Amino acid sequence: MALSNEVECDEAYVIAGHKGYPEAMKKKGRKGRRRRLKGQGGRGTLEKERPPVFGMIERCGQVVIKMMAHVKQKTIEPFIKETIAPGTLVYTDEYSIYARLCA
Repeated sequence: MALSNEVECDEAYVIAGHKGYPEAMKKKGRKGRRRRLKGQGGRGTLEKERPPVFGMIERCGQVVIKMMAHVKQKTIEPFIKETIAPGTLVYTDEYSIYARLCA
């Protein structure tokens, strides 16, 4: 599938695991999260139970979504190149990995 014309790309970090299920967390040997304790900073990864979901949507067209282990330029660039047709106008946020991608 090749997306063309105008395409928007973005990533979202989905909380995975057993949030809200204290029995499952006890089996893992991990303390539950409390409101007063802040989680780890930074972007999520699959190993941290907060995997990124990378999505591309063609305006008035198709949607392509893929869960990734982590979002780095070397992991998203091949996925973008195989999904988006050359010469397509791509809209992204200001995350630095998009700035270095070739047109």
